[in-house]
Amino acid sequence: MRTLNYFFAIIILVATGCHKQEIASSGVELPVKKTMGSKALSATSYPSYNTSPLAPDQTGVTSTAVQLAAKIHLGFNIGNTMEAPNDEKGWGNPAITQALIDKVKQSDFNAIRIPCQWDYSHIVNTTTEQIDPAWLNRVQQVVQYCINDGLYVILNIHWDGGWLQGNCTVAQQAAVNAKQKALWEQIATQMRGFDEHLILASTNEPAVTDATGMSVLLSYHQTFINAVRSTGGHNSYRVLLIQGPNTDITATNNLMNTLPSDPASNRMMVEVHYYTPYNFCLMDTDQSWGNMFYYWGSGYHSAIDVTRNAAWGEESDLNGYFQLMKTKFVDHGIPVVMGEFSASRRSSLKGDSLNLHLASRAYWYNYLVHQAGANGILPFLWDTGSIIDRSTYAVKDQQQLAALVQGTQTGTSPGIQVGSIYQIFNRNSFKALEFAGWGTANQTMADQWDYLAGANQQFKLEDAGGGYYRLTPMHATTKCLEIYGWSNANGGQADLWDYTGTGGNNQKWMVQATDNGYYKIINVNSGKALEISGASLKNGGLADQSDYNGARNQQWAFLKI
Repeated sequence: MRTLNYFFAIIILVATGCHKQEIASSGVELPVKKTMGSKALSATSYPSYNTSPLAPDQTGVTSTAVQLAAKIHLGFNIGNTMEAPNDEKGWGNPAITQALIDKVKQSDFNAIRIPCQWDYSHIVNTTTEQIDPAWLNRVQQVVQYCINDGLYVILNIHWDGGWLQGNCTVAQQAAVNAKQKALWEQIATQMRGFDEHLILASTNEPAVTDATGMSVLLSYHQTFINAVRSTGGHNSYRVLLIQGPNTDITATNNLMNTLPSDPASNRMMVEVHYYTPYNFCLMDTDQSWGNMFYYWGSGYHSAIDVTRNAAWGEESDLNGYFQLMKTKFVDHGIPVVMGEFSASRRSSLKGDSLNLHLASRAYWYNYLVHQAGANGILPFLWDTGSIIDRSTYAVKDQQQLAALVQGTQTGTSPGIQVGSIYQIFNRNSFKALEFAGWGTANQTMADQWDYLAGANQQFKLEDAGGGYYRLTPMHATTKCLEIYGWSNANGGQADLWDYTGTGGNNQKWMVQATDNGYYKIINVNSGKALEISGASLKNGGLADQSDYNGARNQQWAFLKI
């Protein structure tokens, strides 16, 4: 479980507020950098903006929170954009386009979280707390981009200058509730026409550490719910999302023992965030109380750089945290949204150390998403442009993306399909099976490499008769994956060769499920498993065969292209 060092780090972060931004110059590509504070408020009332309430309308918003949660498998944050100061380009990201949203959907995310600021830069009259109509229209347009692609959307009031997050106090309670009411009446009215694909979220990471603060936070959530429901129409039944204290799992489990009242039954979700262990996910410099971690998880510790191995917060801790949320909320019909999660990429590392770090980071993502699904938690990746380029829309980190997408697969997911084309990646390295150097000659070696979407890394699954399969690379469609020379020995090399008819038995494979959506690939001739030799994590690690022992380097994921 979390240590005192972790809580010391959290205290530092809470004291400075929260702004998530990548820092590349240090050699640590951070998903999050918390550098903001809060401001005191004075006004305790504003004009009502609920000037045109509609009669309740359940058309298109019939799903309960549990039913809606079942439709969301992997979410994506458009971070450092709509919550940036002045406008969405305030922290260096370009304006959101339909093309960006199209790419997010193409990358197998089916939900988007839009962190958004309102009071911070978009109030045209501070006396009345009126939101700039142009900003309301722009936010509505971005939500519409997502709806156009059939994506689910979470829209919140994010840090927003810290007027709520940093003021969960009795002294500021009246003023915060007044602002919360004024803002949400305007936002809810503007977004009222959207169906259940839109989820509204009260705030982001409210700084609460005790029961008094929790009581104050619940009043803010109650004001949010009342304001949204009062506008009527679809908002009378829309699923709403409220945040736990600090969106921290332990604090939420300990302090959030009651929920606000809601006139709409079964329409509430709870939000937490996950950046654990802090030393692995966020920490960008060593401290007196602890060092940065580069390597996380069973099988991914360094035998050389041992001081950088995670010393806490690994699989058993993650399991425990997620089980807390399942027991407290999910099992009682309250879905839990993991609104943010991400881990730093330690780009200053080189060679074997970098390969080990990147594989362990991919494993963290993959394990987290699997366990989130197993516990009924909806995971939303925090991204500021590190996985999908915001200008070119190219995928910048295919290894991370593959780990995330595979994490949504389970033993009950749809199986592999004859005639479909797949990226096949190794469970240990999270690198793609390919034919080296785009080679098309017979006996071209099969190896692994970072996935670059090359045709030599894409395989068509073909029927080879008798319940067996042939794996045909898309750059050489008259050839297939085989074990060279009909070898029956451990270490027999996997290569490329012409086939005729359905191919020889050394060119035929059994693809058998293992667990969590992974497969073993067994050669029909030898009965041995396709593997990456020596459990290599390097580009160019060779594929061969060996007796199956259940190791991760002998298991494979099939991601449909």
